[in-house]
Amino acid sequence: MNEQPSAFESYESLIYYTLRKLNVPDPHEDYIQEAYFVYDHCTNRYDPSLAKFSTYFTHQLLYYYKSLLRKNSQQLRAAYMTEPIDDPIFDVMTLHDIYDHCHLTNIEKMVVTLSLEEYTVQEVAFQLGISVSTVKRTRKSLKQKILRYHAL
Repeated sequence: MNEQPSAFESYESLIYYTLRKLNVPDPHEDYIQEAYFVYDHCTNRYDPSLAKFSTYFTHQLLYYYKSLLRKNSQQLRAAYMTEPIDDPIFDVMTLHDIYDHCHLTNIEKMVVTLSLEEYTVQEVAFQLGISVSTVKRTRKSLKQKILRYHAL
C-alpha cells in the first residue's frame, strides 16, 4: 500500500478512462488541465497508509469532474432560463450537434426524433415497442448527455 505518486503523465490513461466513464465528449484538453490541479492537490494530501495513490487520485478526480459537470449544467440551465432562443436555425444546428457529438444510442436517436415530432411519451413507447418507463429513462439520459455537451 505504500505506493508513491508517479509522474502526472503516467496517469493519463486513468484520466481518459474517467472522462469516458462520465461520457464527456472530445476535446478533453481543458479536463486534462483540471486533472493536473487535482493531481497536485492529491500529491500534497496523500497518505500512503490509507490507500494506493492511483485509487486515491481516481476517486478525487471522479468527484471533481462530477462537481464540475454539475456546476456547468446548473449555469447552463440558468442561462437558458434567462435567454430563450427562438431561432429555428438554432434548433436544426442543435439537433445536428446532438446526433453527431453526444454519442447517442439508436434508441436515443429514435426517441429524440419522435419527441421532436411532438409524440407523447406513450406514443413514443408504442411506436418503438418499448415500455413508457424505458422512454422516460431514455429521455432522462438524453437530457444529461445534452447538458454535458452544452456545458463544454
